[in-house]
Amino acid sequence: MTMEKRFVEIFTGLKRDYGYADPQSAYKDPSTGKLKIEHFWAKKPVTEQDYENHLKGVEPTLGIIPINDNNQCIWGCIDVDSYAGFDHKKLLSKIKVLNLPLVVCRSKSGGAHIFLFSQKFIEAKIMRDKLLEIRAILGFANAEVFQKQIELKSEEDT
Repeated sequence: MTMEKRFVEIFTGLKRDYGYADPQSAYKDPSTGKLKIEHFWAKKPVTEQDYENHLKGVEPTLGIIPINDNNQCIWGCIDVDSYAGFDHKKLLSKIKVLNLPLVVCRSKSGGAHIFLFSQKFIEAKIMRDKLLEIRAILGFANAEVFQKQIELKSEEDT
């Protein structure tokens, strides 16, 4: 299996829509240091080419919605917006000590994206509840969590 196909498999979610960002709109918020950028909904199905372009750094960026049409997900993320001197090594050490099954990536703005993966699709509520619990344990009670909702309300909901 190619790296691209594995990435699609790992970061699968809602297939009928996805988010993207306009890199030309990017600016750094002087009060927080966060990189701000305009986000949009594609209003069309995500393709393997979209994933491949994302991996190659071809704009626009790709934002997969974790929940699928069955209200299940296979991954979720805690978005830690802490920029001034965020200590990723300290976070990784805490995760190791607590023996949590998490993957940490540095965000574009210098914060952290903390990913939780499952081996199979689970109810979005279970994923969200676990992410909320983990963010509190890690000391990031105000961090944004993706999966945002536990169910899609309609065929247009994202």
